[in-house]
Amino acid sequence: MSSAQATPEISRYRSRYLKLKSVLHDRATGYPAVAVLLDQLRSQLDGRRALGVLHVAIENLSLVESLYGWQVLDRVLCKVAFEIRESCGEELPKETLLAINAVAGDSFAAFVIERTDGREVDAAFMRANADALRGRLEAALGDDEFTGLGPQLKVQVGHALLSRNPFYRFERRVYAALNEAAAWETEQRHRRKRNLTHEIQRIIQDAKIKTVFQPVVDLRTHAVLGYEALSRGPADTPLERPQAMFRASAEAGISTDLDRSCREAALQALREIALPGKVFLNALAHGLADDEAQQVELLETLQQVALAPNDLVLEFSEREALQDPEDFADCLGRLKSRGFGIALDDIGTGYASQPVMEQVRPDYLKLDISLVRGIEENLIKQELMSSLVRISARIGASVIAEGVETQLEAQTLIDAGAQFGQGYLFAAPALPGTIVVSPRPGQEH
Repeated sequence: MSSAQATPEISRYRSRYLKLKSVLHDRATGYPAVAVLLDQLRSQLDGRRALGVLHVAIENLSLVESLYGWQVLDRVLCKVAFEIRESCGEELPKETLLAINAVAGDSFAAFVIERTDGREVDAAFMRANADALRGRLEAALGDDEFTGLGPQLKVQVGHALLSRNPFYRFERRVYAALNEAAAWETEQRHRRKRNLTHEIQRIIQDAKIKTVFQPVVDLRTHAVLGYEALSRGPADTPLERPQAMFRASAEAGISTDLDRSCREAALQALREIALPGKVFLNALAHGLADDEAQQVELLETLQQVALAPNDLVLEFSEREALQDPEDFADCLGRLKSRGFGIALDDIGTGYASQPVMEQVRPDYLKLDISLVRGIEENLIKQELMSSLVRISARIGASVIAEGVETQLEAQTLIDAGAQFGQGYLFAAPALPGTIVVSPRPGQEH
């Protein structure tokens, strides 16, 4: 066969190969489909009692795709795939076989052949592997790139054992083991949810919420504008962080109760030691705006701590505007008519639209930490920041940048037109009476 004849033949074979690969390997992650590993798994099981199986899934992925598009979904999947691959030789044995449930799929499989020392796997070993991998993935999805996404990305890692059974086809045994691993994780998740629900109910009933305060300062002078009240659950527990408390309360259907308890704890702390300036207090729009009795109670409590309604700035996450922007704006309008200051929080995460900002006309726009972090090196963030400053000027709001940690970030924010900042550069959250605000550069002595 001449080279001229061979070239079309080679092209046809290459085309067929690429077509076959496309139906057996996921293009985004590079992982093979589970079906590709069946022969290899059958061979590895020879002479062994069982192989370990891990099933990895991320809850709320369908919401991510519908809200942000397939490109963002693929970015999440690629991050998960990368971390699972990197875990081989660390959290997982090095020779672990990896696959995706299907081409363009959204869950992963890891088949553990044996322990690092060559011994066979068992249920206890696989449970430890599942816990270690879950921890790694939760940390990876907890960085700034993904925490701004609306639906929380919950990691699910289940485990099972794959063994031979002469009464069943091997292929069905593989998929049955994957289903068993997924079901195990579902049951564990339900158990954790029940435990957290009980714990959050106990925290509310026993008033176990502590409040610390972090100053909001002028970026140029470090003069204190006010203090944000930050709630904390019981120390050294899974519910110490406010995000964890509110996730648990949402799943239990008692978010409004927790919101009220956090507010009461903050104002109780101010009864004991007053703080100068405004008080920034996080709240749920519907929980407060729809309850006349809570508003009256809040006004009475403010009188007891010698604060006027306009001394209190109620912070509402722009994420609440996601489902019904007009209703959200109406809720905030009712509270503003009571004289409360209003701040829109988490600005820059892509939820609230400009019309919502213009309709609510809040007193403050609080920029999310994901926009602030590393802004001095990111021209896109700087441009977005400048746009938000222009919007704030048009609606009569002041800009507060959250999570400021370096002087470079602070200077970039100043250059872009931001007035106020909050973060560890100025002071860490602390109990009233123990807060020390750092001096501005050049004024240390």
